[in-house]
Amino acid sequence: MRVTLSISAIVLTLLLSGVCYGQTRDFSNAHKKIERALEGSAEFPGSDAIWVKHDTLLIAVAKNTINEKKYAEQVCDSLKAYGFGNQNVQLIIVDQDELRSRNQWSQLAERQCK
Repeated sequence: MRVTLSISAIVLTLLLSGVCYGQTRDFSNAHKKIERALEGSAEFPGSDAIWVKHDTLLIAVAKNTINEKKYAEQVCDSLKAYGFGNQNVQLIIVDQDELRSRNQWSQLAERQCK
């Protein structure tokens, strides 16, 4: 009984770790570089950049502190500068406080970067 339980626990652990690994998003160094640049830039204050898909970038900002549509345009320009100009990236601007506190968001702006 004890051996069966231990083997079952090991099999379950291996299965769960495989599922978790399979769900991990693996983005390129260029994707990660854009995240770091947007999060550390003075022209993009207080923002969190998160790639949710290879062609979808979520940017969380403090609501009512910036013009979200103009901000989205600036981010698209930055994406072009980093070589993502022809990637057709969908940019979604969301409320940072809501995202951090409730893990949900209200969309403030959206733009298709071309």
